[in-house]
Amino acid sequence: MSYYKEAAERIKSIDPNLYVGILKKRYEEVRSRGEYEADSILIAEYYRRVGVFLQFLSIEATSIYVGMDMLIGYKMDENEWDNFPVKFPNFKEIDIMLMKLFSIHYLRWCSLLDSGNLIALQFPDIYEPMIKLFERGGGQISTHHHELVGGFGAFSRSIDSRRGDKKPFDISDYALKLIINEVEHTEAYLAEHKRGSQTEYTCIRCSSRLLIQSNITEYGYQWYKIKCESDDCFNKNFS
Repeated sequence: MSYYKEAAERIKSIDPNLYVGILKKRYEEVRSRGEYEADSILIAEYYRRVGVFLQFLSIEATSIYVGMDMLIGYKMDENEWDNFPVKFPNFKEIDIMLMKLFSIHYLRWCSLLDSGNLIALQFPDIYEPMIKLFERGGGQISTHHHELVGGFGAFSRSIDSRRGDKKPFDISDYALKLIINEVEHTEAYLAEHKRGSQTEYTCIRCSSRLLIQSNITEYGYQWYKIKCESDDCFNKNFS
């Protein structure tokens, strides 16, 4: 199967039921904190891959609105935006502009792969993190001022080439599931702690003890840090 045909099948298979009606909902009504943590890893890995690509092209930064095909000189046809929901009717119900934009550029990139474009062939999987994000239901993304925002928090709307210096993130299904499980595990620990339980939990990644630190802001707001006794392991803040 060609790159484009495989890409088209993936886009057609994105379930619109994951997205219909979510724009009016609060983030916590749509996905769990663990799922949003996994979403943030997928987005961070996309930024890293784009950073590597920018370094290859000797470009300092680009906007998330700019497709990789555009960075190497290809322009979108005037009717491409309108034709997209005709080819992919599931997107008639998915009213999220950035999902549509990324999907269009992903398809265009795959066409370049099929045509043997030498630059595209060096970066065949650059869009994989974002498409995987959409497939998993994490495409509730938008831009506000200078940021890409969602339930995961915020990323800069501009992608800097220095992102390419970061270590690759593991975006396998196993790694993403582990992230979700870790957050759910520590949320359960915090809930027990708030009820006064003395039960201790261990890190599901390394089996070391998890520590809960209670903190109060200058405005009297209480928050907690849950961290693993092992260095460079689990370390998250919770309300």
